[in-house]
Amino acid sequence: MVPGNSTSSVEFIRCDGQMIAREAIVWLEGDCNYTRIHQCSQPTKMSARTLKWYESLLANFIRIRRGAMVNPAHIQAIHRADDQPGGLKLLLSNGEALDVARRRLAGVRQQLKAEGFGKANPSRLTH
Repeated sequence: MVPGNSTSSVEFIRCDGQMIAREAIVWLEGDCNYTRIHQCSQPTKMSARTLKWYESLLANFIRIRRGAMVNPAHIQAIHRADDQPGGLKLLLSNGEALDVARRRLAGVRQQLKAEGFGKANPSRLTH
């Protein structure tokens, strides 16, 4: 896998000598030159790779703000953000709720629509 090739995607990533399946990743959190990998049923892992590097590997993950990417398969619900007019909050399968950055709203909405959220699946969109 070559970073920078956004059309391809991997099924597993390696972190601390362990293989992590892409479907086990709930979301990725950037922290300078490191990335925290939040998983379904495993503890969070720290990787010495940047979030941008993972973005090139995990093609369908959605970049919701500068420091976060989510796996659309783990989005349980989409709420309107109370503190931000027109904003969105994503409720994930691990119980966490993440805000979408204002400047990424249009792109995130487009990606969510492509993933089957919204009018095609109103049960996942709440007000």
